[in-house]
Amino acid sequence: MKKLLLSLFFIAGIAVAGHAQIFSQNFPTDGLASQYVDALGFASNKFTGISNNTNAPSSVTGGKLTFTKTGSSGAYFAQTVNMNSQVLIVKFDFAVSGQVASGTSALIFHVGNNLLNNGTVITPAAGANSRFSINYEATAGAFSIRDYGNGANSANTYTGEKTITFAVNNKSSQISYTSPAGSIETLPANTWDLWIGTDKAFNDIAVENSSNPLSNFKLTMQSSVPNAVITFDNFTIINETDASVLPVSLTSFTAKANLQNVDLAWSTAGEKNNSHFDILRSGDGKTFTKIDEVKGAGTTDATKNYTYIDRNALPGISYYQLKQVDNDGTPSLSDVAVVKSNVAASNFKVVASKQESAVKLSVFAATEGKATFKIYDLNGRKLADQQLTLSKGYSNVSVPFNGTTGLHIATLTTANETVSQKFIK
Repeated sequence: MKKLLLSLFFIAGIAVAGHAQIFSQNFPTDGLASQYVDALGFASNKFTGISNNTNAPSSVTGGKLTFTKTGSSGAYFAQTVNMNSQVLIVKFDFAVSGQVASGTSALIFHVGNNLLNNGTVITPAAGANSRFSINYEATAGAFSIRDYGNGANSANTYTGEKTITFAVNNKSSQISYTSPAGSIETLPANTWDLWIGTDKAFNDIAVENSSNPLSNFKLTMQSSVPNAVITFDNFTIINETDASVLPVSLTSFTAKANLQNVDLAWSTAGEKNNSHFDILRSGDGKTFTKIDEVKGAGTTDATKNYTYIDRNALPGISYYQLKQVDNDGTPSLSDVAVVKSNVAASNFKVVASKQESAVKLSVFAATEGKATFKIYDLNGRKLADQQLTLSKGYSNVSVPFNGTTGLHIATLTTANETVSQKFIK
């Protein structure tokens, strides 16, 4: 869907794929520890600006890149590449261990420009665009997150290995991206989001200095954390600068009851390689089922408005969601729209023809069970009486009926209610 950039790392064993992926590396236990550590550039002088790493020797242990803090000075690890990005998504698996006081800052992650220059570490705030801190907590293996530039702290504490996703928008316009939770998130101009697993720890935080481009990153292990151990795995950096929509900028999505139907409406501000939208529906808000699909507009910068009518709406509360699908099959989920329909717990539609000796029923039942279907004329005379066994959900049933032409009244009686409908034969 998005332009694939050339790899900035010419190291054997590093694969570059995906949406403008700059870099990707995990750490298998194959006996090539030095190769994988050096490839990432955290543990050697192969790449410009790696300094003070002797204060936190590194190793690849159990498939993880591990740093063990030993010295009393700070340890700096960085990759000084020109990423030329305005929208950056960094993702890695992270865990902490070791004996460190609660609340101590273990690691600061910076993105910006000139964070290192010819091997000399520059004061992070001078070159930082955005940064966050990972702090130790009292529970072993637990950490919290701090918005380092703006001084706010996340309310949650996390234990064990977690996937951290850092999304930074240094553009002067809003963008959208697919979150780790699968939802489509908007990110205003010059702001960032931070996810711990599927938990959104920080939302729309203002960058510190938008004039500092997203050219490189730096990891700083603090001098105040002797005996600290941190591990990384599955490190990925993605440049999304060319993605003004990732993949669809969904501006609205609504669901409204309309007689016995539910009307869905949604709009997009732009689309890129949008194949279609799957219409998903749920009766409990947990399990969603595809009920139909609507063709997308492909690639366009124009505003597009879509509508869909669910003519077989569920009774009571229903939950609707859009699954947008790219031409390459990549899916993205919208937020959920909730609506209370006008449909009774049991309902039916009758279709009759003068030429046929039967009526056709489309029946919805909230639960499986027995039902009685009857037909009356306008004088109240019963013309048909049929016992039905209904499955949960929608069923199509044919009932024999040789009545005269004209207006009739049909009733459906279940264990819970009786509903009626007029029809013409």
